[in-house]
Amino acid sequence: MDPDRLRAVLDALPAGRWMSYADVAVAAGREPVAARMLNQRLIRDPHPNAHRVLKSNGTVAPTALKDPEGVRSRLEAEGVVFEDGRAPQSARLRADGTQATTTGDTDG
Repeated sequence: MDPDRLRAVLDALPAGRWMSYADVAVAAGREPVAARMLNQRLIRDPHPNAHRVLKSNGTVAPTALKDPEGVRSRLEAEGVVFEDGRAPQSARLRADGTQATTTGDTDG
């Protein structure tokens, strides 16, 4: 994944919003399967907005940035309200910059 494109995607992700790992991968010019290695990439190359990357269902990955509780705390501090352990789909941004509107999304 091109580091400049990844950085640009994360730079554009505003407070109180989130993208899925696959959304970020696609927005950075890769196939959704690249999402599988994205968390490790974000651990190796930290970015101040990396905590805004979640699983597609809005849950924090168990290994998110090696600090899943910290990820959730930072999002809550930005106003994201988790319900049943999930960030709202209404706060999700897609790879094309649109807002998600459904609750049944299952892509990464």
